[in-house]
Amino acid sequence: MEYKYRTQLYLDEEQYQFLKERAASYNTSMAEVVRQLIAKEQNKQEEIDPEDPIFHLGQRSISTGRSDGSVNHDRYIYRQCCGDR
Repeated sequence: MEYKYRTQLYLDEEQYQFLKERAASYNTSMAEVVRQLIAKEQNKQEEIDPEDPIFHLGQRSISTGRSDGSVNHDRYIYRQCCGDR
């Protein structure tokens, strides 16, 4: 059996009511709700959606016609560079 660590939490009224209501709606303990919320947060950090558009940005090349974009990117993106205002 996996060892469980005992801990104590101090909650404000709103947090307490949230846990109490959530536990009642799932017919479980407040401690189990806390464990489930922690597990959910832990899994969020590991989730990678391969369909997320950010992962497809570099798959196609585009041409802007500019050959100095790596040097003057601030000028082209923000319309300013090196003190231009």
